[in-house]
Amino acid sequence: MSLSRDTTPPTWPFRPNVRALGGALRDLVLTRIAKHWVTLTVEGAENLDGLTTSGLFIFNHSDDFDVPVLYAAVPTRIRRRLAVAVGANIMDEHPILAFVARFFYAGFAFARVPPFRSSLRYVGELVASGRHVLLAPEGELSENGELGEFKPGIGLLAIKLGVPVIPMRIDGLYGTVPMHAWWPKRHSTVTVHIGAPLTFGRDDKPRDVAIALREAVQSL
Repeated sequence: MSLSRDTTPPTWPFRPNVRALGGALRDLVLTRIAKHWVTLTVEGAENLDGLTTSGLFIFNHSDDFDVPVLYAAVPTRIRRRLAVAVGANIMDEHPILAFVARFFYAGFAFARVPPFRSSLRYVGELVASGRHVLLAPEGELSENGELGEFKPGIGLLAIKLGVPVIPMRIDGLYGTVPMHAWWPKRHSTVTVHIGAPLTFGRDDKPRDVAIALREAVQSL
């Protein structure tokens, strides 16, 4: 999950005027479209009340509608600082989708194949700048709606950055926007579960942390 090429990500998605306009249009237009197709319930939002630092938000990647639903699920103060990691191959191959992700969701390219260093470093830069980062530790969309294995990279990020990791699980969304579909195929009743923030120390091992985070998402 890093950049497909060792290039500098564009900075324009994070300009204050772009984030203000993109965020406003997202909430007024895209979120309303999402809520037309999804009846959304959020459980555990109180777990974010004490979150005062940047955090890593992780989730089960079950549907192409995940990101709009998750942005609608988190409080405004989180949403305004949230940036989402999008597969670098998707950003490379679909320029219109890449623009939508960057403009509306502060999206950035996060590669699914090595080398990973550039993306991991970039996540650190975003966190250091005060942003939250939303990412799917499975590294790819689930083909059957079941939770896949987490990549060790999420463990490395949690250890190196030392910021809280907030587990989230989406239930009921699978099949709303199937893989490669351009529009929702059905209305869904969805619950987003938000867990308590987790932190890890320098002595923890990335693979062990990845396993623990997967268990945290699965248990919500």
